Amino acid sequence: MKDLTARVKEFILEGKEFDPFLAVEVANFQILNNPVYGGFARKKGIKRVKSPEEIPYFPVEFFKHEEVFSCGMWEGYFLSSGTGGNRSRVYYNEAGLSLYRASALRSFPFPGERVYSLIPPFTLFPRSSLSFMLSLFPKVRYLNSSYEISPGEVFSALFGRDGVVFSTSTQLLRLIQWLKREGKILEGKFRWIETGGYKALGLKYRREELYRMAYPHIPGASFWSEFGMAELFSQFYAPAGELYKAHPYAAVFTRGRGLLRVFDFANLCTVSALLVPDLVEVTGEGFRVLGRSTDEERGCGYVFR
Repeated sequence: MKDLTARVKEFILEGKEFDPFLAVEVANFQILNNPVYGGFARKKGIKRVKSPEEIPYFPVEFFKHEEVFSCGMWEGYFLSSGTGGNRSRVYYNEAGLSLYRASALRSFPFPGERVYSLIPPFTLFPRSSLSFMLSLFPKVRYLNSSYEISPGEVFSALFGRDGVVFSTSTQLLRLIQWLKREGKILEGKFRWIETGGYKALGLKYRREELYRMAYPHIPGASFWSEFGMAELFSQFYAPAGELYKAHPYAAVFTRGRGLLRVFDFANLCTVSALLVPDLVEVTGEGFRVLGRSTDEERGCGYVFR
């Protein structure tokens, strides 16, 4: 176990392309050591895989009802976002978190830059994987010490500064509306990364529309989106209007248009091969998220994710 964790971590930090042999080893480790995933594979007639093509993709809905863990005893868990009903529990121990750290720090597009977070800190929301991810950045400054932060407080804290800003789409929309109402411009040079949560807006905004609304009021910002979820220990980033780029250690195996199939090596202690109910379109080395494939409730993306 320790040897496999060390090799997976090294691959996350240094790998240049997807490693099919390591993927097979990881999948077989999880089939053997994860009762839920192992049972899922056996129902498909699979006891052991010999190639990446044979790896069964595990629907993330199982995390809502089952204890999905591959690394012995778990030490804590994240809760997925949600506006009600069952939420996924994603279990971890220190081995799992070490892989999360490696993946989060490698995938972040702006290493070394000052990070301003409108998301509350992990110390206040210890079930939030998003808050945990932000705690990993060495130069993070939290603007939000509770669940809510007012647009006026955001304006005062960020005016004239530069750096990376993380916010939900809800927080960004509220700030835009406040700036428009107050007739103010938020000056500064920002790379603004929004983390989703469009259902919580209560309106059917598309990401690109939200960015267009923001530009006149935050003219020094370039907008980015982050795609992540509690069940995935890796994240994907994209500049406004562009595709999310997959990673060697978090590879997308959807072909053309279909449900998101991703193999995330950072998920060694849960399940790496996940089937996510998001409809995506894969083009070249990137993918675009088109939305949920069903009417299943979507996460609010505000604190929990």
